[in-house]
Amino acid sequence: MTDYKSMIFEYLFYIIILFIILYVSVNLFYKEPVKEEANNITSKIEYKDEQTSIYVEYPRFKEDKINEIITNILYSYIKDFKKIDENKVLDISYNLYYFKNYVNITFHIENTLNNIKNKNILIDLNTNNITYITNIYDEQTLKNEINELVYYKYSNEIYNLIKNSNINNFTYIIDDNKMDVYFNNISFKEIDYIPYITIEYNNTVSNNDNKVENKKYISFTFDDGPSEYTSELLKTLELNNSSATFFMIGSSMKNNEQTVLEIYNSNSEIGSHGYSHKDLTQINKSEINKEINSFNILFKEITSDKVKYLRPAYGKYNDNILSLNYNIVLWNIDTKDWLLRDSNKIYNNVITNACDGCIVLMHDIYPETIEATKKIIPALNEMGYEIVSISKMIKEKEFIYNNEPISYIK
Repeated sequence: MTDYKSMIFEYLFYIIILFIILYVSVNLFYKEPVKEEANNITSKIEYKDEQTSIYVEYPRFKEDKINEIITNILYSYIKDFKKIDENKVLDISYNLYYFKNYVNITFHIENTLNNIKNKNILIDLNTNNITYITNIYDEQTLKNEINELVYYKYSNEIYNLIKNSNINNFTYIIDDNKMDVYFNNISFKEIDYIPYITIEYNNTVSNNDNKVENKKYISFTFDDGPSEYTSELLKTLELNNSSATFFMIGSSMKNNEQTVLEIYNSNSEIGSHGYSHKDLTQINKSEINKEINSFNILFKEITSDKVKYLRPAYGKYNDNILSLNYNIVLWNIDTKDWLLRDSNKIYNNVITNACDGCIVLMHDIYPETIEATKKIIPALNEMGYEIVSISKMIKEKEFIYNNEPISYIK
């Protein structure tokens, strides 16, 4: 019996030793997953006096070193904000995005003193120190991608400033599908918005078709193309989530079939500007039909489709043209880009005269027009406009044709 008890105690002893070994091993070699956001709590900073209202939310981590980094940056920002002798409001919230061994802390800022809306702090969770985007991604590859997108989306002035800047100083808002890059650190003269680009991981351009009440729409139309500049213009439109209507000349279309297909397969659209830009009011009915039908045949050969809109050359029409039963589209803002050939003057013509439902006339055969468009779109976006094709304008405005040429869509 004694031997039996001894054996039981011996077995218990070995089992206890085994549990101790397992416990020590787990605690020595197991690390908590860095993606456990439940480990973080939200702290707040609130302050109010006669001139200043501040409300800030920020994350606190288990690691004091990370907390010190965050609070030092925030308190320095708040201190500078409070010093300004004006009535002002500061409201900051945050999001966390974990990837690999990093956490990107993005702050969303409502600041009544300036237009900076986003800032980020990138933390290496192995060292609990601030790190930089070039420690994560290849610097030259990322720089090339940023510069290319900026080139197509914005004007040369903006492009040159960004191209010559340190990419580690930009603000990066990262998630699973894309990375938004804001150029907060650069002082841009004569614009009141923060330029940004979006790097889509799946190489798709987001398109939000949801109707927004009271939104303002303006339609860009481009005549006389396609040309060597048209593909660049299309990229500019797409990167700015915009669309347009291209009134093409058949003879130009014939030598640029790939560009025609690029536009046809995009959110933009193609209308007829005739085959050879003849003044349709100066030729007989037979010649009018030849001019229109030659365009239609070529367009169908390239796209297997037919056009919905006609813009007669010089905007001239008569009963013969009306009898063709096309939706004739004119304009109410003439940029005179063909005459001015100056991107700043073209810009001013549009910005000064912009209105909800306006149709803008430009030409995609001039480099100055492409440069002007890169300036105009962000400025109009800041004014609350969406730049759209004629078809989208008609859809959003629920416009119905009455067999009259249109130059404005109410």
